[in-house]
Amino acid sequence: MLPEPIRQSVCCDELQLGARLNQCVESGYQATFSLWLSLLSNDVCDQPQFDFNEAAAPAPSIDWRSYFQLEAEQHHYATRQDVASIGRWNMLTQRGDLRTIQLEQSLNRPALSSAQVLIDDDVLNNLSLLERLKYEQRLNPQNSAAPDPQEAPIEPTPMVNVLTQFDYTKPLTLQTR
Repeated sequence: MLPEPIRQSVCCDELQLGARLNQCVESGYQATFSLWLSLLSNDVCDQPQFDFNEAAAPAPSIDWRSYFQLEAEQHHYATRQDVASIGRWNMLTQRGDLRTIQLEQSLNRPALSSAQVLIDDDVLNNLSLLERLKYEQRLNPQNSAAPDPQEAPIEPTPMVNVLTQFDYTKPLTLQTR
C-alpha cells in the first residue's frame, strides 16, 4: 500500500482513475476527462481520434511515380529472383568480376532484407490481443480480416455525441428498473 500523500498526488490504480474521471464529469472538464480516459489504453493510437482509416482517405488522382519519372518501388523482402541472383554473384565474385556485380546491382536494386523477421511465439503470447491483431495485420495485410460490407461498421461517433451533448449542469441521478 502506498503512503497517502503519494496516492493523492499520483494516479496509481484504476480506482483512482475512475474517481478522477467522475470528478471531471461532475465539474465539466472535458479536456481533462479525455486525458484521463486515454490512460485506459496501452496505446494512444487505439483512441478513436487517432483512427487512421486508409479506406476513408481519398485515392491520389495523379501517379506521382510516373509524373516524376521515378523507377518502380523497391520491394522490401527478397523474392526467388533475388535469391537466384545472389548465387550468380557468388560465381562472379570467385572469378573476380566485381564490376558486373556492381552494374547488375545498380540496374536491379536488391531487396532491403533477405527474410522477413518474425516475432517469437513466446513473445507473441505475452502481447495483448489488440497488439497481436495489429502484428498479424502488419505481417499479412492482404489476409487481414476485412470488414464485411453487409455488417454495419462500428463508429465511435454515437458515444462522442453522448459525451459532447451531455448536460453537465443537471445533477446526476441513478435510475433503477
